[in-house]
Amino acid sequence: MSQPFPGALIDYGWNERVLALFNEFDGPAIQPARVVRVERSACVAVFPDGTEHLLQAPTLPAVGDWVVVEDAVIQAVLARWSELSRADPSGHGTQVLAANVDLVVITAPADRLSPARVERELALAWDSGAQPLVVLTKADLAPPGLEASLRDRLVGVDVLATSATADLGVEDLRQALRPHRTAVLLGPSGAGKSTLANAVVGGERLATGEVRASDARGRHTTTSRQLVVVPGGGVLIDTPGLRSLGLGAEVDLDAAYPDIESLAVGCRFRDCRHQAEPGCAVTAAAGAGSLDPARLASFAKLQRELAAEARRVDPLARKEELSIWKARVKSARANDKRRIR
Repeated sequence: MSQPFPGALIDYGWNERVLALFNEFDGPAIQPARVVRVERSACVAVFPDGTEHLLQAPTLPAVGDWVVVEDAVIQAVLARWSELSRADPSGHGTQVLAANVDLVVITAPADRLSPARVERELALAWDSGAQPLVVLTKADLAPPGLEASLRDRLVGVDVLATSATADLGVEDLRQALRPHRTAVLLGPSGAGKSTLANAVVGGERLATGEVRASDARGRHTTTSRQLVVVPGGGVLIDTPGLRSLGLGAEVDLDAAYPDIESLAVGCRFRDCRHQAEPGCAVTAAAGAGSLDPARLASFAKLQRELAAEARRVDPLARKEELSIWKARVKSARANDKRRIR
């Protein structure tokens, strides 16, 4: 390449790391580009001159990917340093939602907040390799104490209250993206992702829609994942609302639940699952009120889901799980016999 930072791609997050990855490829006609939109069967990427082009590829990349292009064909996808993904709803593998992001912005709508859903999204965010940020949207509609209770429940993550209509917290989110960080918005339909994105970008760049009065759920106004530049620095990726957020078998819950991880050090058994085991420091904390029982219930649900996913994809995990439960049943029967005597 004749210049280390090619033209318009600086605004799209081009940096020394991308340059080093791109320089691993040779060819007189190759160009770098970043994927800004992915539809079902095509993708659009932006080039150094600022133009966007529809590209062909043997396998579609993800929005946010940096690619090597020659003759309007993607020749390679540069190695990713982060990847936000979920278990594919089809039941086969995982689906990449966004690549090469620095920040996962979890939009939690104040008018129908689900802390358990936020905790699920946090597990995915920490697993991506990016930093999570919880954004309470529609904060002007929040009942008293909602923001404080959310902060108290979530441990180890920042919570930012925002309202696009009241211009609350919007500039704080802009600052979090500067100078050239990439953020992806994650949340359910009707959470106000596109409205917030438009407020951050400063224009009606993304489609928005009303929330249904019958169930407070939003319509899918965003139909594809798309990347836009934020004036003043930064990149924002908007995503459609996701009803299904399955966790892959390899997701680690420790980062999303650091308080439970810390308490677990005091459990009697190293493999304690914090359910009904004797000497469990976690359930003891929940019983004493120092750990929110709802948070423990959320953790237990995700733990069961991960175990089920591991059994589904790994025969050895199924066998190990069966052995554990056989041992527990045998131990319980032995205790019952001793009590009868």
